[in-house]
Amino acid sequence: MTTSPRHIVVIGAGIQGTSVAYHLHARSASLPPNSTITLLESNEPASAASGKGGGFMARSWGSGSTVALHELAFDLYEEYCREWNVESYRKLPVLSVSPSSSREKTSVRERNPQLAQNGMLPDWLDGSVGRIR
Repeated sequence: MTTSPRHIVVIGAGIQGTSVAYHLHARSASLPPNSTITLLESNEPASAASGKGGGFMARSWGSGSTVALHELAFDLYEEYCREWNVESYRKLPVLSVSPSSSREKTSVRERNPQLAQNGMLPDWLDGSVGRIR
């Protein structure tokens, strides 16, 4: 049985659209012969929100039902940079801080001595905080 070619259109050349087009192309052997993948963008790739983050990603930015997606995307960045020999990629430690409740009695340095010893806690961060990731 022959299958008609598929004409797949991905709208938007931001990080999500380009990722979808890339993954479709990577699996194009499973598509019927002569199938096409078209990526549409009204301006330039990554010209809107995808191009405004300066390339900054944080594994812990997801919440609720999107946590697994954020973690997967974060891990894929490193994998793809190795695969494509991207020399500008670098993984840096990130400190995410939020206010704590007034019930917290110990300082962030007391609760995280290893971070304090490794120089990860800035001097100005001397009170209690709700969480550190």
